[in-house]
Amino acid sequence: MKKLILSSLLLSSFSLAEQKFACVDPNRILSESKSVSQAQEQLKKKVQDYQKQLDEKQKKLDELKKQIESKGISQKAKEEKIKEYQKVEAEGMELQQKAQKDIMELKSKLEEDILNKVRGIAEGIAKKNGYTGILDCSAFVYKQPDIDITDAIIKSLDQGK
Repeated sequence: MKKLILSSLLLSSFSLAEQKFACVDPNRILSESKSVSQAQEQLKKKVQDYQKQLDEKQKKLDELKKQIESKGISQKAKEEKIKEYQKVEAEGMELQQKAQKDIMELKSKLEEDILNKVRGIAEGIAKKNGYTGILDCSAFVYKQPDIDITDAIIKSLDQGK
């Protein structure tokens, strides 16, 4: 029985020795890739656009509030301003919800696009170099520096390959 277990352990270690792995550092890809930076800028611009629109709504609400609180306003005009305030407030809430939804969808799409590109590049490198698998570099307790293919991934990603 011991011989059987020992021989199966030896055989499995030989098959592992024949496998070739590489690794990538996702944090470096996120911080160093120009493609990722462009995607982040696109998202940031969308956030700024919505923030500008929301700021305009808030400015309008502040103006209406001052008018409503004004002592020289008639009751009828005050009621009209209150209705207008409520309408602008509702528009602002709708805009905020739309902004959150649009930003989350864009963020998700950009992340998915980058991830798909990285996977495709990694797969091409793996096939070209005979890697059995490519892991996150943090999965290794120890790794030889030459198995880290992050630079190649970033270069290909930024070249649009």
